[in-house]
Amino acid sequence: MRILIVDDSPTIRDITSATLRDAHYEVIEASHGVEGLKLLETEEVDMIISDLNMYQMGGFEFVSRVRVNPKFTFTPILFLTTEDSEDCRQMGRDVGATGWMLKPFEPSELIKVVNRLVN
Repeated sequence: MRILIVDDSPTIRDITSATLRDAHYEVIEASHGVEGLKLLETEEVDMIISDLNMYQMGGFEFVSRVRVNPKFTFTPILFLTTEDSEDCRQMGRDVGATGWMLKPFEPSELIKVVNRLVN
């Protein structure tokens, strides 16, 4: 399984990537939505994990642009963010997110969520 992580924090990308690699997932990374979309032009992924607040292109726009591509209609997308309002969660669902998880996270919880979404 291959997962794209889109987050502007190098620390969060490193922690998330290490957690997923330890669970035997292959990981590719992007530092913002524009870079994530560029990677998706050439890379195959089984899941996407995206931050919400990023420079150049935030998570809502990124996910909505991913969802217009038929190739990613059914790809699970998890928002991994510090935002916890119901309005944000609803906007996430509206643009096509499959799940929502808060930072900071417990590695074991992330793996449980990822396993649930990809299986």
